[in-house]
Amino acid sequence: MRLSLPRDQADRLVQSLRRARRKEIGGQLFGELIAPSDFHATEITVQPRHGSFARFIVDIMQAARDAARFYDRTRHEYARFNYIGEWHSHPSFDLRPSATDRATMQTLVADPEFLGKFAVLMIVRLDDQALQGRAWVFDPSGREEDVQLEYET
Repeated sequence: MRLSLPRDQADRLVQSLRRARRKEIGGQLFGELIAPSDFHATEITVQPRHGSFARFIVDIMQAARDAARFYDRTRHEYARFNYIGEWHSHPSFDLRPSATDRATMQTLVADPEFLGKFAVLMIVRLDDQALQGRAWVFDPSGREEDVQLEYET
């Protein structure tokens, strides 16, 4: 799977990471299907409340409002524009999912009410003011694979 991150969304992440400093932050990834297994992250939401030094907790109500706004803007064209997954920062840790991160994603995609076929987890941080990130895709069968994350210029 490939996920491209447009410059405006990368810039938004950088600004948000600078404001959060050493606290974890996060949000959702929404985007456009370009080709099978090829996605363009057209919108990255940033939850207003920061987490702690070592943890970010999703505000479910905010996430639902953000999703509704995205679907309204994209005229509910779910086959083309949809939820891709989640993101959060690891300002003080490796760019790898923790055991909690993995369990959260596996629980999400295994939920019978989850309508997707997969969900991406992107973990980011600033290194010398440059955005660094990695991503993984999780599916309901329990599979987890690396995602090719590309930054558009």
